[in-house]
Amino acid sequence: MRLGKRLGFILLLSIMLLASPARADGITVSDISRQLICQCGCTMVLLNCSHAECGSREAMTALIKEKISQGQSEEEIIQFFVAQYGERVLAAPPKKGFNLTAWLLPFVALLAGAGVIFVALRKWVRREPLPQTQPALGEEDEEYRKRLEEELKEFIERSFR
Repeated sequence: MRLGKRLGFILLLSIMLLASPARADGITVSDISRQLICQCGCTMVLLNCSHAECGSREAMTALIKEKISQGQSEEEIIQFFVAQYGERVLAAPPKKGFNLTAWLLPFVALLAGAGVIFVALRKWVRREPLPQTQPALGEEDEEYRKRLEEELKEFIERSFR
């Protein structure tokens, strides 16, 4: 009986997996719109441009739809916009050339800062302690020490009654 339930469960699971719609591997307008900046001057990602009557967003989205219907790849469409508007149309700078510095510099700065802190802490912790010698007492210091001892003795005698 248990074997029948297991086989039935496996069969049901198989049918559900086969019947579930698979995500199409084709590119969509939103996939490309996430990678481009709207050219209306708002400096927002094209997908998120919130201007009510943004002509630039409408034109760029229509052009993306047209290019997708022509069968162009995502890279070709993005390169078309780069050729038309320059690299400023990209939401993220390409990871090559001088732009690679923009990607790597923050991480290098963090690592360098962590290294400086590590070395400074290491030196600080390993510093030899200062010798604990008492300075020689002069006549004035001796007078204050005696006065302190007398006042402490007086305080102890009076305060605990």
